[in-house]
Amino acid sequence: MPSLWPRKYYAGLSRATQRRRAAEIRRRSAKHWRDPAAYRPFQTDKGSAGRQLKTRTSGYTAAWRARFPAARSLAEKAAATGVPERFLRASYNRGLAAWRTGHRPGATQQQWGYARVHSFLLCGKTALTTDSDLRREAIAASAGARRWFAGEGCGSAEARDGRSPNPYITNQ
Repeated sequence: MPSLWPRKYYAGLSRATQRRRAAEIRRRSAKHWRDPAAYRPFQTDKGSAGRQLKTRTSGYTAAWRARFPAARSLAEKAAATGVPERFLRASYNRGLAAWRTGHRPGATQQQWGYARVHSFLLCGKTALTTDSDLRREAIAASAGARRWFAGEGCGSAEARDGRSPNPYITNQ
């Protein structure tokens, strides 16, 4: 189904469900970001039995859990990395907002937010594009963030060309 959204947003769905999902995404995208109705679960996130569909774990989430299995909350992630929690919260909130304009079938809003934080902390695409302003602000505001991002390879100049030197990212 040709669309403005990635194919993975329709993976595993029938043609009819794909059409319903595309219409649902268009409706959600048109809603104001402050409208609570824009953040309700999609009808197409449920299977025929009415249960939430299973979704795969983000590569960034898997990499994060392998390195820091005990750091689950934003506060624990901030303590483990040295990046102030306010920057992690901002990235998380952007992930929550991005969820409403399209996501993989079955992905919850919280999964989308945490995956964005993991991408941000592991110098994934998020840290180099949409959340690059947060990365720059964190580096300017905190010595811990400077150490963390320099250690991950996206502390400054090497990240300016838009390609991540991070070994966890294989889809360059």
